[in-house]
Amino acid sequence: MTQPDNSNVNLSQPAGENVTLQKAFEGRQDLLKSIPSVPAILQSLLAEVSQSPEKVDLKRVADLIARDKSIAAQCLRLANSPLLGRGTQTDSVRGAVRTLGISHIRDIAFSTMMMQMSSAQKGLDPLVFWEHSLGCAIVARKLSRAVGFNDPEKAYLAGLLHDLGYVVNMVLFPQQEKAALESALKTGEFLGASEYETLGFTHCQSGEVIGRFWNFSDDLVEVILCHHNAAAATLNPALVAIVALADRLCRSAALGVGYVEADDPALDWESDWGILKNKTPYAAQMQWQDFVKDSRSYLSEVKDLVKAMCQKPGG
Repeated sequence: MTQPDNSNVNLSQPAGENVTLQKAFEGRQDLLKSIPSVPAILQSLLAEVSQSPEKVDLKRVADLIARDKSIAAQCLRLANSPLLGRGTQTDSVRGAVRTLGISHIRDIAFSTMMMQMSSAQKGLDPLVFWEHSLGCAIVARKLSRAVGFNDPEKAYLAGLLHDLGYVVNMVLFPQQEKAALESALKTGEFLGASEYETLGFTHCQSGEVIGRFWNFSDDLVEVILCHHNAAAATLNPALVAIVALADRLCRSAALGVGYVEADDPALDWESDWGILKNKTPYAAQMQWQDFVKDSRSYLSEVKDLVKAMCQKPGG
């Protein structure tokens, strides 16, 4: 299958070097403050559950969850669902924490954060955005463990945050971003290319802006900027390549931004895999195609998880 020609799309040009982006952002800095950032309770919860398992204080986790009604409701719903529950109903947050385990609590906390960021933006389907972000996060963590990357949880977070530029574009440039999406829907073109044609920059560059605005670490900002061009990464190329591959798999499996791309993103993998073979201990011993086959079950889990989390109480 012919791969898309994105040679004219500068997917990893830093925001500070893109004159069009600089002009577009002039006088709009205050609008960045309207994008919901992470609430203090959620920040504390994320910090707690992102530690190594032996250091996590389950009582503190339960206490933090109990202070946020939306997270508490999600935890109770999933703990009592056939998908994640153990057959014993629970009506307490502590019981839900014991039933779900730290890994699922982490997924719920991060997913709640993403939903809060995206749900207020008109034109951006929060379910589609959330499903793609969560899918990339889970696949990135699975892939990082498979290739021996040293920080699977950072890969998870990077996968979850990589497309924040879409939120920025919907807030600051809603008409242009909607036009880019409508064009991509009609043609099956990669949305980044459509954004470049419409805006003169992509969600990668605008995502870099919000990453620096929120004081993300430099390697997370690099993922946001370079996840469609991992070869441009210099700080943590392996992390960027992991997210780039996870993104391709999710978009290929109808976990993208709401449409099927004309050219299968998963077919253009060799350069990213080459980075992993050079930067991680086990990639050279693996076959990319084998991981792709295994990923189908992970992506099925994502769809089931999102469906369960969006189910109305009692539904």
